[in-house]
Amino acid sequence: MKVLVVIKRSPAQRFLVELHTNKLVKEVSTLLARRRNSQAIVTALAKGRFEKEISELEATKTRADLILTEESVHWDLTGK
Repeated sequence: MKVLVVIKRSPAQRFLVELHTNKLVKEVSTLLARRRNSQAIVTALAKGRFEKEISELEATKTRADLILTEESVHWDLTGK
């Protein structure tokens, strides 16, 4: 599962991370179900496979299964 992690600072930072095991996907999903987005971000960045940093222009063209911010979680429904 690919996750786009967005950290809203000035400027915002966007990281594409691959959750490469089912155990890791379940761990992040459990944290999200408990509304612990910050912990899910830390877990994804620490245990996931970092792919690349995404610029603002690339963000609309990037395909990710999940978009994760500190405040919210969104499924990427564009299907690009």
